[in-house]
Amino acid sequence: MRNFIRLLRLCRPHYKAMLLGVFLTVLTVLSNVGLLAISGWFLASMAAAGIASAQMNYFTPAGIIRFLAIVRTASRYGERLVTHNATFLLLSEIRVNVFATLSQLNNQQLAMNRSADLFNRMQNDVDALDKFYLNVLLPMLVALVCVPIVIWIIAGFNPAVALICFCGILLVGVGLPLLLNKKLSRSAAQQIKRSAQLREILSDTLSGQRELAIYQATERQLAKCNQVQKSYNVLLEKRHKALADSDGLSLVVVQFAMLASVVILVPLVQLEQLPNVHLAMLSLFVLASFETVLSLPSAFIQLPVALSAAGRIFALHDRLPQAVDALADIPLCASKGDTNPEMQGMGLTIQNVSYQYANDPLTNALCSRPQVASEHYALQNVSFSVQANEKVALVGASGSGKSTLVNLLSGLWPEQQGSISLSRQMKAPSTSDISVVAKTLSFEQRSNLIGILAQQHHIFDGSIADNLHYASPEATKAQMIQACEQAQIGQWLQGLPNGLDTRLGSAGRRLSQGQSRRLAIAQMLLRQPAILVLDEPTEGLDNQSKQAVMQAILHAMRYSTVLCITHDPSLLQTMDKVIWLDEGQVKGEGSHQELLATQQEYAELVIRV
Repeated sequence: MRNFIRLLRLCRPHYKAMLLGVFLTVLTVLSNVGLLAISGWFLASMAAAGIASAQMNYFTPAGIIRFLAIVRTASRYGERLVTHNATFLLLSEIRVNVFATLSQLNNQQLAMNRSADLFNRMQNDVDALDKFYLNVLLPMLVALVCVPIVIWIIAGFNPAVALICFCGILLVGVGLPLLLNKKLSRSAAQQIKRSAQLREILSDTLSGQRELAIYQATERQLAKCNQVQKSYNVLLEKRHKALADSDGLSLVVVQFAMLASVVILVPLVQLEQLPNVHLAMLSLFVLASFETVLSLPSAFIQLPVALSAAGRIFALHDRLPQAVDALADIPLCASKGDTNPEMQGMGLTIQNVSYQYANDPLTNALCSRPQVASEHYALQNVSFSVQANEKVALVGASGSGKSTLVNLLSGLWPEQQGSISLSRQMKAPSTSDISVVAKTLSFEQRSNLIGILAQQHHIFDGSIADNLHYASPEATKAQMIQACEQAQIGQWLQGLPNGLDTRLGSAGRRLSQGQSRRLAIAQMLLRQPAILVLDEPTEGLDNQSKQAVMQAILHAMRYSTVLCITHDPSLLQTMDKVIWLDEGQVKGEGSHQELLATQQEYAELVIRV
């Protein structure tokens, strides 16, 4: 019910178009019922007049029939036009709402969802809701309006027939839908789940074709796809069978209601308590009155599917973090273009930070089985400090906790134990130092302060300028060219016929790995964050250019605090300090030369790499 109410709230911006669609549909249904009933009365009256050789005014009923036919045709056309337009409006509202939700999710929520699952929610779940108004909400509203009117009219002629018609309508419009809804409620959730699994496994199969071919696992992967497809088809067959059974049972109920009405009316006609022409009229009236609820069984069958899809979509919205704006007025970062060291770099303090993936609530929420508590910590009581504008390197073997520490710093993972704080020491005597706890910042504030140059970087299907504008929308052409030159792709850029307007293709397919890496560096140079986190910044670059690129980064970020994950000895020598992590703990701290001289394991780690 909660998801149903939330769907109704999405309908609120377009309620006028939807109510107009309800009015036109009601007009169409009542016109059709009235047309069939009056046509039966007219034909019976004409036959009776012919048998009795009596005269009859056929102009008035013929005019009414023609009027109802015109109203039905016009209202049907208008109903199709308005209701489908309202459906598209609601669909656009849902799609915009889903995309807005995804755009507001931080890296933490996005990282805890597979891309195929997110794509499935945006496409398959939204498609399941595209006819919520047309096939679910509209039939319910029309039935609520039309059924009382039809029963009231029939009761004016014969209460017993009205009672039979009402019972039949209740059975077709309420009994069967409730039975089907109860029967298909579980399979609806399974259908959405199987559809998501099918899309995910097909996405993985297409993305991993090369690996499947190398390991000769294509047939096994296709067998998994077929298995999921078969289970999904079973659920679809169950739903379609339920629809067919519903249509058949509804037809039986309608015919029995009409037959029962005839049985009641025939003795009344024989006793001359009811005009004989009313027999045909009321019989056809009862038959046509079921049009008000014939679409309800289908609506109740689609309702569980729609609510299940809505639940998955709203689950994303419920994960939106609550932004903390209490610190919005504090000058945490410098203004664009400010090169004053007092207002650019920020200090960083990590105090007793521990992290255990098995205790992560988001990880547990995505696992089908509860995670067993483990003694292994990705980070355990890690403490160190970085001064403003200091250049610090993080060194450690694979699994030592470097990436976990960066994820905590950026907000990718939630903090469990310890604290991370940001600070700026102001040299002006009239100002006091600024210090804030990182988790009290909103995601937007943290993103403005901390920039991360990750190993995997996505290039959008657009021009070079488009990709650079993602990092800095207000960047000028001169600033973008300067950033590209600092990232050592200036000469390559000058050789392009279209320059910054050169399109890069989907995922930057027209770029080499080194060019893609340098473009990502240029984006970060444009952004100029207070704290810059570099994850293997020279990965994919040749020996001739990596030193020049790193020097350009350090020069451009000379007023920023730099935290660099690297094992390159040439880069380590340029760092002010090295923090050596091993098995989630700080094993050493000092300059590169000091650690080389005092720590044999550190020397072996760096030399081996």
